[in-house]
Amino acid sequence: ARNATSPKLWNERGVTLHQDGRYAEAEESYRRAIAVEPGYALAHNNLGVALAHAGHGDAALGEFRAALEAQPGLAKARLNLALLLSKAKRLPMALEAYRQVLVTEPEQPVAWNGVGLALAEMRKFEDARNAFARAIQARPEYAEAHYNLSFTLSNLGDFEGALRETKLALELEPYYVAQKFDLAIDLQYEDPDLSIQPDLGGEKRADEGIAEFSFDPALLDTVFTQLAPAPAPAASVPVGTDPYGMAVDFLSKGFFDRAQVEAWRALAHGADRTAGNVLLGETFARQGLHGEALDRYREARRETPDDLAAMRGEAWSLVKLGQAVEARPLAEELVLRASEDIDTLMLAAAVRAASGDPAAALATLDTARRVAPMRADVHQQMGAIARRLGDLEGAILAYRHALSLDPAFAGVRYELARLLIEKRQYRDAEDELLAALDAVPTYAEATLELATLRRMIGHADTALPLLIDLLQRDPYHFDALIALGETLLVLGRKQDAVTAFTRVLRFDPNHVGALYHEGVLLAERRRYREAVDRWQRVLTLEPGGDFARRARREIRSATDLQRIFADRQAS
Repeated sequence: ARNATSPKLWNERGVTLHQDGRYAEAEESYRRAIAVEPGYALAHNNLGVALAHAGHGDAALGEFRAALEAQPGLAKARLNLALLLSKAKRLPMALEAYRQVLVTEPEQPVAWNGVGLALAEMRKFEDARNAFARAIQARPEYAEAHYNLSFTLSNLGDFEGALRETKLALELEPYYVAQKFDLAIDLQYEDPDLSIQPDLGGEKRADEGIAEFSFDPALLDTVFTQLAPAPAPAASVPVGTDPYGMAVDFLSKGFFDRAQVEAWRALAHGADRTAGNVLLGETFARQGLHGEALDRYREARRETPDDLAAMRGEAWSLVKLGQAVEARPLAEELVLRASEDIDTLMLAAAVRAASGDPAAALATLDTARRVAPMRADVHQQMGAIARRLGDLEGAILAYRHALSLDPAFAGVRYELARLLIEKRQYRDAEDELLAALDAVPTYAEATLELATLRRMIGHADTALPLLIDLLQRDPYHFDALIALGETLLVLGRKQDAVTAFTRVLRFDPNHVGALYHEGVLLAERRRYREAVDRWQRVLTLEPGGDFARRARREIRSATDLQRIFADRQAS
């Protein structure tokens, strides 16, 4: 009887039931705890989790807010509130909730990951990339953040960086696990992980888009600039040692976070600031964080304006950020100072090509080929430029030369396969894609291209296992889900295809591939007005894409059919 009046025991009983999957009993226990002590923040938080799990979002929001009113510093409740707001597409409010967590815990990895997810949903991919990087910096073994960073890098076109992050994530956790709600209990010395995975199957698709909002951009600025840690006091560097030796070693092994820590430590102890900032720039650049890399390289040049490594790094960062014209003067100056340096020549070729001067780029690559005849990437760049100029035969020749120097160059095999498909040389293209996957088994783009090719040549049944394997590694690879749906349609499994498209729309209501196919399925049921609406959204979201081209064709057909049926009804 005495224990029946203990809110802590009721709360802990609820947590035990919750983790055992007995959600209704858990909810009742949390309510008993609150009945005994109405201001018991932990029970309000846990009741909010239970209600969210049951699909009662508004009631859950009320409980999380009640928990924060009772205990404003309860980070778990604020993180849960932010996650629920994010799931409800109330993204500015979610960002504000995450920001409040970061004010008190600047290195909170879950908060940074949540910021990244919200920004990615708002299609602010560069800011999202920075947030996921901060999450990984705070917790290097945070698999979910590595996965999310890989998705974001893919959206930014950095497929090599995305592949790298996917590999790291797979080593940490073979399956993607979405951000979870957290339960809380009273423990004097510990803060246990009592995460509860939301029931994704119980989520309801929201047909409405993100609500209109007035959002102050300064909010993002405070998230990314207000929380910078104060620099540590400088100390002397021992004479006769390389202060960056350990950082360089970590960088060479791909341990980017550790390399950054060691570089910052050396800087704090008075090591050369130019060398340190160049090294930090390289660690960011290798992670695809080119904005941060640019800042570091420019900081190095403020110390030493003519440092070659800093100049090269700044120019490459500008190219990666789509600012090749701004990088051109730097590249030209570097060529004047180091005209026989292969890395300088490769940079100059990339800058000249990206700034609209392919002839100068090819001339530079010709020099690079003479300086370093065994560099496969020289021929890769030559192939890429030839392809942009419409010289498919020249591009194929360059790619084959690159592969003769480096047969395991998966990226070149992928690009070569795409060219061969354009020329309808399907057997050779399939061989190149298989070789690319043999070199890099987790190469998602090559897997999708191979599946598309097999479906196109009438072998859809052999495409299915490829896509299933990819989705087992990455269940949230939306392009793979679209390809799976298209393959299932070819195989006559329409209901399974609908499931694939619906799953994409559940998580990304603006995915052009899923919207296009939803329109096709609506048109088959003669719901032409709704179908055209979906296709118009495709045109608005991605007017220059392949799905937009297909949507225009479908709109014309649907409009004609709609007119025909209207005339029949009128007659």
